[in-house]
Amino acid sequence: MSRSEVMEKLGRLQALLKERDLDAIILKKGANVAWAIGGRAHVPTTLELACMDLVISHDGIEVITNKIEAERLIAEELSGIERVTVINWFEGRDAQLPQGERVGIDGPDPLRVNLSTEIETLRRDLNDDEIARLRQVSIDSAIALGEAIRHAKKDFKEVDLAGQIARECWERDLEPVVLLVAGEERLAKFRHPLPTTASLGARFMGVICARRKGLIASVTRIASFTKIDPDTQNWYERLLDVERTFINESKVGAKLSDVVRAGVAEYRNQGFDSEEWTRHHQGGPTGYLPRDFPAHEKTEREITRHNALAWNPSGKGLKVEDTILTTHSGPEILTVDPHWPTQMVFERARPSLLEF
Repeated sequence: MSRSEVMEKLGRLQALLKERDLDAIILKKGANVAWAIGGRAHVPTTLELACMDLVISHDGIEVITNKIEAERLIAEELSGIERVTVINWFEGRDAQLPQGERVGIDGPDPLRVNLSTEIETLRRDLNDDEIARLRQVSIDSAIALGEAIRHAKKDFKEVDLAGQIARECWERDLEPVVLLVAGEERLAKFRHPLPTTASLGARFMGVICARRKGLIASVTRIASFTKIDPDTQNWYERLLDVERTFINESKVGAKLSDVVRAGVAEYRNQGFDSEEWTRHHQGGPTGYLPRDFPAHEKTEREITRHNALAWNPSGKGLKVEDTILTTHSGPEILTVDPHWPTQMVFERARPSLLEF
């Protein structure tokens, strides 16, 4: 990330310091640290906490990390405006962090002020540089998934396709932080199908949440080695109508709860079982996590300009998912693969079920 972008985010955090009359804010969570530095904040992808802590004060940014990480972070992830404090790998970072009633932090903490909601709100407000990067991440993610699926073979197992998807992601400098594959036998059974050694069969689905320098794009595609039967095509088109409602209602100023209520109503309008929407979350805000949280009918937070969202309605063994950006002129779909077949759903081109 450029120094100017780090300074812009530092300015927002320092404004929060002033607003809450605090001396410092500590960022520990990977998503928040990646947002603040515009770089990779993890080593294991399974941990919520970053490999460094940030201390934001009125004087600037201090990075606290250990000897294992410091040299790489300075060379490859940090902008150069940060002060870096290096400790031994066998020492805890907590001893280096300020505490007290005038110190905020991005989570529950008995010694500090919990600012998790405020920081998440700042993080969801993407700036122009982030939007440009997310557009590229999204295009590359959609193309990576599409390329892998288009080269699937009839004798593939789910893990074979998963390996091919992972390769296509890594060749584009994308980390597949979520990678799901369902073959014909599992497609209608499981909403989060971790890949297995089961055969793909006639119809299959690939799902990724792919990350580059902290920013994540989510995309799902479905393909078939045989001709799609009319009943399946009909239900897929109904599902696209459900998705259309979610996207159309994702307006600046709208509450996430209202978007979900409209989408749930459209499930019923399209003839889905009244409980279908309860069998999988419908999506929600994204950007630096696969989802900041799954939005539901009681999520009162408002959509603002330049939020990233990913809705993923599903049913009848089908699913549709892309990453969108909210703007004053309407939602913009980001995960576009020019090689994937599409069909028009009123005003938008949406991904079709791919037939080989």
